[in-house]
Amino acid sequence: MKKINILFVIFAIGMLLFSSCDDEYDVKIEIDTVEDGMHLTPSVEEITLSQDMMDEIAITFSWDEAQERINNGQIKYYFKLGLPGFTTATDTIPVEEGVFEYSITHFDLNTLLYELGINFGSTAEIEAEVIAYSEGDFFVKPEISTTKIIVTTFEITPVNLYLVGSANPKGSEISNGIKLTEIIEGKDIGNKYQWEGNLQIGTFKFVNSLVEDKGSWSMGASSTELVQNSTNSSSDMEFTVTKSGLYSIILNKDDREIIFGYKGFSHVWAVGTGIGVAWSMPSSTEFSWDPRNPSIFTLECTMQANNDFKLPYNDQSAGWGCPFLRPIVANANIWDDNRIQATPAGYGDDLKWWVTEEQAGPAIVTIDALNETITLEKQ
Repeated sequence: MKKINILFVIFAIGMLLFSSCDDEYDVKIEIDTVEDGMHLTPSVEEITLSQDMMDEIAITFSWDEAQERINNGQIKYYFKLGLPGFTTATDTIPVEEGVFEYSITHFDLNTLLYELGINFGSTAEIEAEVIAYSEGDFFVKPEISTTKIIVTTFEITPVNLYLVGSANPKGSEISNGIKLTEIIEGKDIGNKYQWEGNLQIGTFKFVNSLVEDKGSWSMGASSTELVQNSTNSSSDMEFTVTKSGLYSIILNKDDREIIFGYKGFSHVWAVGTGIGVAWSMPSSTEFSWDPRNPSIFTLECTMQANNDFKLPYNDQSAGWGCPFLRPIVANANIWDDNRIQATPAGYGDDLKWWVTEEQAGPAIVTIDALNETITLEKQ
């Protein structure tokens, strides 16, 4: 909105007219001070916001059309919300032509108030304002209407989801269910989840509660498809685990999608001049991992001929005594024997891979944790 120093404008115009007119003329300037005729009104005077209704309209502010102006200017409306006195407020929001109301959802109002400094789960008075402004032949004071309401905000409550079944190492009873980690992004609540942990050979599905039957999520037509069930039944088709170890799960209820698979190792690093890394521990060169392809670890590197390497995994805190991924035999050639073994901390035989002249140069090394293999692809 434009702000004009009215006294300065009056003074300047007065001086101009005084210097160019005869004394017999009287100069009179009037500033239109329009009273509030818009009567801004909220649909409710007090409201408690709700996460369960986050996409529904919480409040609609409506107003009457502004009074006609004498400066031949088109009237434009602007709306804003803030703390009383607008000590803290939103930017003014332009209102579409011909519209005389402004609505806001439970979630958007909850977020807006938090950004204004109101804590989640608290009650506060807020002020709303509509401004009718016209930019015409000369300045006319904007018409302004304000109102106040009482709002109680909500704290974002996670929507729990639990893994249950015979694949759970803690036991197949529902009371032993493992809670997944919910990923909350904006108002995307109760939809996305992730988890990483150990599973044993068996089956699993997901339930919404450990203490009462609030339905389940089980396998659909394939191992990547989720199906929602209104009740938790023994006939639900479950996901299958065929190899014990570390697993990764990402899940999206809206897309009815699940990606889970054997991860095997929490981390894999590289050490050794053969793979282009110094012989120093702990290694700072880590393999990349993608949760959408959980058994695969990859590293772009530059292989060095006539040198060797090995791969620390999971935990490097013991230095050279940490666990390593190694070949089955000493000085193994990856192209001849792609098997790997996960040797524990303090393993006796210091087996390593040997890099040949043909394998030297830029390459991608890939570890397949599920099939326990290593591949080397030259670039």
